[in-house]
Amino acid sequence: DQALLARHDLLTGYAHWAYTHQSLFGLAASQVSGDETLHLVDHHRCHGDIISFSNTEFYDGRLHIATRHDRLRRPDRSQPGIRWVDVGGRVSRPEAGGAINTAEAHAVVGALRELVLGEGYAGTLGVVTPFRAQANAIAQLVSRDAELSAVLAKREFLADTVHRFQGDERDVIFFSPVVAEGVSPGAIGFLR
Repeated sequence: DQALLARHDLLTGYAHWAYTHQSLFGLAASQVSGDETLHLVDHHRCHGDIISFSNTEFYDGRLHIATRHDRLRRPDRSQPGIRWVDVGGRVSRPEAGGAINTAEAHAVVGALRELVLGEGYAGTLGVVTPFRAQANAIAQLVSRDAELSAVLAKREFLADTVHRFQGDERDVIFFSPVVAEGVSPGAIGFLR
């Protein structure tokens, strides 16, 4: 961004426009007085267990959790709304680029199979991952399992990247970060 500003002779007086200096929201907020800023504080998209971290860390507790919990299709209401399963595995880089953790992809598909076929879960499902190669690997594993694939088609199943999933929602989301032994510095940089 600095090179672009320099190329157009905008470094002097316009450095605050640099995305490495501040966010787009920060820039917009700096252009109006505080009483003209409207914060959207009603959060409707997910369970309080999930949004509470962001509410504390980024919103100073200002969010009002307005999610209709009675409409959420949680698999087991006695369990937390978010949990971590440590898979491990090893990261590989396919020829087309990106990153894949095959052990993690198999674990995700196994967990989907257990939830849908083993427990009879009937809500919508999705898998979010930062890497296109991992999303493709998971989708391919699902498509190879005829029984699972048929049921997931009825559950609006989607395995996609964080960017492509943005704004979409499912009752249950699996997150596949891919990070494990063998992860490249480039992949870590992309995640940052």
